[in-house]
Amino acid sequence: MTVSSVIIVGAGPAGIGVASLLEQTGIDYVILEKKVIGTSFLKWPKRMEMITPSFPSNAFGQMDLNSICESTSPGFSFKKEHLTGKEYGEYLVSVVDYFNIKGQTNTEVQKVTKQKEGWRLETNQGSFYCKYLIWATGEFQNPKTSNILGSKYSIHSSSIKDCKSLKGDDFIVVGGYESGVQIAYELIENNKKVTVINPDKIDDKYTSDPSKVLSPYTHEKYQKIKSSQAYKEVLGEVTSISEKGSSYELLLADNTIIKTQNKPICATGFSLVIKPLEQLITYRKDGSPKLQEQSDESVSYTHLTLPTIYSV
Repeated sequence: MTVSSVIIVGAGPAGIGVASLLEQTGIDYVILEKKVIGTSFLKWPKRMEMITPSFPSNAFGQMDLNSICESTSPGFSFKKEHLTGKEYGEYLVSVVDYFNIKGQTNTEVQKVTKQKEGWRLETNQGSFYCKYLIWATGEFQNPKTSNILGSKYSIHSSSIKDCKSLKGDDFIVVGGYESGVQIAYELIENNKKVTVINPDKIDDKYTSDPSKVLSPYTHEKYQKIKSSQAYKEVLGEVTSISEKGSSYELLLADNTIIKTQNKPICATGFSLVIKPLEQLITYRKDGSPKLQEQSDESVSYTHLTLPTIYSV
């Protein structure tokens, strides 16, 4: 069994950012990563980019908005503001090299159990034990479509690496937030027609909350396509998708039925990957983990932390 004071699960921005701090303090730790460093970003669609601009914010030395630790700047490293997933993955690797961060790739955590003084993790590479467990697995690898009956008849937007590979000329996109507008923009650029179905008007949000309104970067793309003859917007909530012969039907909450010849594209977001420890988590009413506000530590068990960085 491998014993460490701290185990961080996930070698994405949250996990590596925390590890960079621990490395500087001398605290014993190890990162366990299911695949390779920055896997989620390496799986991004080819043209997906960071929505936040990347550069140090002023002359007083504040960090780059997309930096995960001091003295690094993805913007300066790549000399561009909006990095692709591949580029950001390379940035994460450079941080690991710069801080000599200790990690073990190709190590999948399969089960987590609470021990008297800490945590035991069973993996495909053996057992690990720690006093403090930081769960930083992110969300991109866990597409969320569970609220739509028959979602198996759809394609999640994250699985489309390049819109040029899609056969067909007319597509329905379910969801009009960042991913939905991005995929609609790319489809129209590739001379395809798009209908976006969203519960609310996309550009009718009087808030600065980034979880409810498009980023300026994506809104600029939306402005380019919304006046296009190839673009159509439908207000409604998709409740189910069904296959009808060689076509598909989408049922909306108001019983409206929309038909399409091509598999619908779901741009419906992601969920935190927590399967190996879900029995240890207390949940809020909205289904998200309930954490202590000051520390992001579990309200049920001490020494269990779930940091998440929203960078996309």
